[in-house]
Amino acid sequence: MRVPSPLLALGSSLLRAHHGTLRLRALLADGTEVAPASYPFGGEVFALSEGDALALAGFLGRARMTVLIARGRDGDWATGLASRLGARVVRGSTRRGGERALRELLGEAEGPAAIVVDGPLGPRGVAKGGAILLGWRTGRPVRALGVAATRAWVFEKSWSRLHLPLPFSTVAIALEAPIAPPAEGVPARAALDAATAELTRKLAVARERAEGLLRGEHRPSPFLSALREESPA
Repeated sequence: MRVPSPLLALGSSLLRAHHGTLRLRALLADGTEVAPASYPFGGEVFALSEGDALALAGFLGRARMTVLIARGRDGDWATGLASRLGARVVRGSTRRGGERALRELLGEAEGPAAIVVDGPLGPRGVAKGGAILLGWRTGRPVRALGVAATRAWVFEKSWSRLHLPLPFSTVAIALEAPIAPPAEGVPARAALDAATAELTRKLAVARERAEGLLRGEHRPSPFLSALREESPA
């Protein structure tokens, strides 16, 4: 379905105005709070849940992001809005056009990239392997994001519990410890599955840490301790 351009123009203008009213806070993996505008977007692959996409738009929109968006009617709207907000969009999902979309994303994503990892049908918060595969094939770290807002409108009928922060609310974003690419090539399927399961755990922890930031907590990621224990002396 082709979305009428006037509606897209109106929607993108409203979304920009809406995000301009929000107070964004960002929590790094080590528990340090930084101004979101100062985050040094590099060539990372950001992994997020579909339900968090609208809440994270203001943060991710600060970089010229390449975004993987699922096909379908909702995806048509999201593509139009994201394109008008400055993102480079690749269409596809793990079930519909996924391999072709991943190959296209590999070619397009010169800077940072973002992938909704639990779409298009869920389960909510359970990652699929596309983000890890993209990171490993391009030698980039994959970083899970979590978000929470003081006040939000929740789309109750959506499987992802898509939520939009209400105007003038505070939005907390937590960045997790990255999943580093392997030293050589793409490992066996078992390693990909293990890394994808780790990404699912990190999505949940990131959301918990974002909620904690709204309560005044600056919790470091528990995955940092695991990384230190695994590092050689």
